[in-house]
Amino acid sequence: MTSSDAVSSLGTVPESGSGCASEPVDADLAAYLRQHPAPVIAVDALVRDEEGRMLVVEPTYKDGWDIVGGLVEDEELLVALGREAKEEIGLDLRMGRLLAVDNVPKEVFGRSLVAFIYAARTAHPVPARDLVLQHDEIRAAEFVPDEVALTRFPEGLRRRVAAAIEAERGAHTAHLRDGRPVPAGRRDHYALLPSPMVAAAALVTDGQGRVLVLEHSYDHGDGNRFWLPGGMVAADESAAQGAAREIGEEVGLGDVPVGRLLAVDSTPAEVHGRALASYVFAVGPLTDDQVAGIRCGDGEVVATHWLSPDEAAQRLSPRGRQRLSAALQALASGGIAHLDHAVPCAGSPVGVGPARRAELEAAGAVGAAEHLAMRPKAVVGTVVLFTDTAGRVLLVEPAYRTDGRWILPGGGVDSDAGESPRGAARREVREELGLDRAPGALLATDWVRRHPCSPEVSHVYDGGVLTESDLAAVRLPAHELSAWRLSAPDELDAWLPARMASRVRAALAAREAGSGTVELEDGRPVPQ
Repeated sequence: MTSSDAVSSLGTVPESGSGCASEPVDADLAAYLRQHPAPVIAVDALVRDEEGRMLVVEPTYKDGWDIVGGLVEDEELLVALGREAKEEIGLDLRMGRLLAVDNVPKEVFGRSLVAFIYAARTAHPVPARDLVLQHDEIRAAEFVPDEVALTRFPEGLRRRVAAAIEAERGAHTAHLRDGRPVPAGRRDHYALLPSPMVAAAALVTDGQGRVLVLEHSYDHGDGNRFWLPGGMVAADESAAQGAAREIGEEVGLGDVPVGRLLAVDSTPAEVHGRALASYVFAVGPLTDDQVAGIRCGDGEVVATHWLSPDEAAQRLSPRGRQRLSAALQALASGGIAHLDHAVPCAGSPVGVGPARRAELEAAGAVGAAEHLAMRPKAVVGTVVLFTDTAGRVLLVEPAYRTDGRWILPGGGVDSDAGESPRGAARREVREELGLDRAPGALLATDWVRRHPCSPEVSHVYDGGVLTESDLAAVRLPAHELSAWRLSAPDELDAWLPARMASRVRAALAAREAGSGTVELEDGRPVPQ
């Protein structure tokens, strides 16, 4: 009987600990398996104490030190490991995951050996002096740092344990031949590489600026049950895909797109036993229908809460509160927060306040790139003031605004493409009105505070007077502008946002007086 035939004929395998199978095992097959030649099986434990040190033992029957474990009898691996730990050192172990499998060829010991190493911890803190040693087998036992332990092992065991330590730091199980990695293809090689855990969360907002906070049926290891929608990212998905899957599973938002990245937080391995990279993405603002469709999709979420940013912060753990604050700042400013254990790093474009920035710069702790990244940013915009022969102001109605307010023709400056405010003014007029006209004099600059968003610097250029033929040639981009109109100066407050109306009146006054550019803050002239 071939090995594949034997496996295929086994039928239903008994459940662990059940003592019986769901259907009888073939007697002939059982007899065959008892006589079938098999390698020796060994199982060992990489035991850590509360300080992370490794437990090593000194056997009486061979040279060098070893780790806890031994040969498997007619029993399950973990049963054998528990028995060996109890017999050798009197310990009850909490078994963890499989770290390494080592196939040792028969040329080494005269018979093939398959050695397994599991992660394990003591059920409670036990000093080495309190271990109960089986003195006919174990001469001594100690908890020592990894680098000390590795110097005490024979060469083959040293390679095997070193591979187990590496696997312990990652997410893989080491596959070895005589302590050396078995060659793997490129995809398997990547799958075996040590890596941090990755989590993805979504900062979900609604039209009122509220934040969606979930209440879970469990705490997150810090006694707190509240956090943003999200969870761990699977090995076959990106962080954004993981966030999308999680909000679909947790609250039924499977059809809502995940937006831009707001924050990245690196948590050191000391916190969870393995490094964690956490991503926070923007989702929303949700429509009223999407908000109404939210439901608790799995058993992990017991309630959903729409909270103001301040209320949301109060519900979260201290680390969650810091991460939320950084993500909200990034959402408002258009930047991204780079965090280390929820604290903004030197060089983070978001989250490093003026006092901390000054402290870092005074200490010479940041380079030119970090200095530039931390500096506050401002949005640069440009508009063009056109009037007709009757002195009325040309206004346009944005298709994207919902407040019914109109604006002047204009838009943002593509400074990253080398565009100047004047160049942007000409481009915007061409795109929005279909008129190719060089802008005239700069009438006003306006510094607009928009906290918590980045401030805006708006340049107001003189577009001149439009004739009837000019107005007849106006062509609007339907996807951006719905209509245009002419408004008398005394009617501007009825059509424009308050600060823009004040800005336009100041620009009109500067044009009429020929006094040059006027400096404004929030639409009002700055006293000289």
